[in-house]
Amino acid sequence: MRLVVLQSNYIPWKGYFDLLNSADLFVVYDSVQYTKNDWRNRNLLVGPQGSTWLTVPVETAGRATQSIAQAKVSDNRWARKHWMTVLQLLGKRPFFSLYSEQWEAMYSDAARSTSLHEINMLFLIGLAQQLKIGTPIVLDTSLALSEGSPTERLVSLCREAGATSYVTGPAGLNYIDRTCFEAAEIELKVIDYSRYEEYPQAGKQFTHGVSVLDLLANIGPDAGNHLLGECLDVA
Repeated sequence: MRLVVLQSNYIPWKGYFDLLNSADLFVVYDSVQYTKNDWRNRNLLVGPQGSTWLTVPVETAGRATQSIAQAKVSDNRWARKHWMTVLQLLGKRPFFSLYSEQWEAMYSDAARSTSLHEINMLFLIGLAQQLKIGTPIVLDTSLALSEGSPTERLVSLCREAGATSYVTGPAGLNYIDRTCFEAAEIELKVIDYSRYEEYPQAGKQFTHGVSVLDLLANIGPDAGNHLLGECLDVA
């Protein structure tokens, strides 16, 4: 059984959903510390003039050690502004109308929450459905988690979930202690993003690392076929 453990991201890029699609169980790991200027509360969209950041404003003053689950939105006007930007940048893309009603409803629902975690989960679940990904998603708080190093905590989640292999993105290898997985006899795999294909996009130069909203608006029901990451054994 393959396990993926990731922090929640705001309207994630296709690679995030590739990891979700590759897993038998996906754990949202939001009990860890919130990091500023990261994918937790922001992402990119591409338009004719280049890439644009969409950032959910989060309270950080006096909250340096808060977890992602504890992070609070500082201004609920963000949702309307983001939706208007999505409309401006993606509104003329070929399949935008197929998703626009659902996306607008998501933003309307998100505007009523002050929890970054809840907002991210709302989009994660909704966009996964649109990509036809059926992987079960659970919170790390639903599993017993032992104390220890970051890697030891990941191994404990694998054991609790009954996983025989753990899949990470390439960046995850920068902090994972491989010996912990070897000692636990859990296979460590990394997803390969190099097979991604370009598709018609609004920008002058194609950009892979943007929100999956871009893929859906441009490709439509076939968007899931662009999730081409392959899980490779870690050497």
